Amino acid sequence: MENPVRWGVMGCANIATSRVLPAMLQTDKAELWAVASRTLEKAENVAEEFGAREAYGSYEDLLDDPEVEVVYIPLPNHIHKRWSIAALRAGIHVLCEKPIALDAEEAREMQEVAKANDRFLLEAFMYRFSPVVTRAIELVRDGALGDLRAMHSTFSFVIEDDPTNIRLQPETGGGALYDVGCYCINVLRMMAGREPTQAWATLSWSEEHEVDMGGVGMLDFGADLYGTFDTGFNASGDNYLRVVGTEGVMELPDGVLGRGEEAMIHLSTDDEEEIVVPLVDAYMLELEDMCDAVRRVSAPKFGDEPLDANMRVIDACYVSDASGFGEQL
Repeated sequence: MENPVRWGVMGCANIATSRVLPAMLQTDKAELWAVASRTLEKAENVAEEFGAREAYGSYEDLLDDPEVEVVYIPLPNHIHKRWSIAALRAGIHVLCEKPIALDAEEAREMQEVAKANDRFLLEAFMYRFSPVVTRAIELVRDGALGDLRAMHSTFSFVIEDDPTNIRLQPETGGGALYDVGCYCINVLRMMAGREPTQAWATLSWSEEHEVDMGGVGMLDFGADLYGTFDTGFNASGDNYLRVVGTEGVMELPDGVLGRGEEAMIHLSTDDEEEIVVPLVDAYMLELEDMCDAVRRVSAPKFGDEPLDANMRVIDACYVSDASGFGEQL
């Protein structure tokens, strides 16, 4: 791209330095312009490592830079709303890490600010850009499985008992449902192609950390379609998707991102079929999607999705866990 989009990164979280910034270096559509951190030294170190033009010791300074067109926000969940809104009001587009907010009300407020300021606000569910997910959705939409009847997604891993980990801090929006359960819910909604009408969930809670460490849930999508999920910080690492229809079953044994240079889709209809999908860095594709939107090359792939949609289901799961009953959506 002759005129790459100039990005600022708000925070030096591991997801930024290990995934997003390396992906940014792979595309000529994006330029890392500035890095900000609460400590200038940290921002300078990351800026030097990834070739950013500027380093700032505060997020406010980053937003004051007139060259920054988009910010990527990998900050803790509880301040997604604050800094997304600040960036939008500064006239800057925003790619914010998931979950976009702490609840649906926050997400709606953020989207209203984005609309009022004519800026894009996108939630960083990078897996949606993975070629294996794109192919899986094509198979479902093309009717390869017939009418969908059941889906199951899982995402879990074991974390150390470390109170400094923000995933274990209730005040920062910690908890497994926010952190990895959001993926499970999002992929079920995407495969269904519609929103659930009711949610049930049972979560296990840490008395020490006061966050949910794992749980299971079920979503009713109507028309005899149900989605289930399990997620947690207390089970060995796994990422898996299974979709069952009236005419077949589809499984993603390598998960929604795959492993290595390719991913497998197992399709069982009249015959057994193994579909091998070559992989491309989903983080890079996500960044390019925003760059194309900013340059008005194309609309963002998921730009029409209400930002409160996933959060409404997460909210309902927390309510269901507390009440012991299903929660209407």
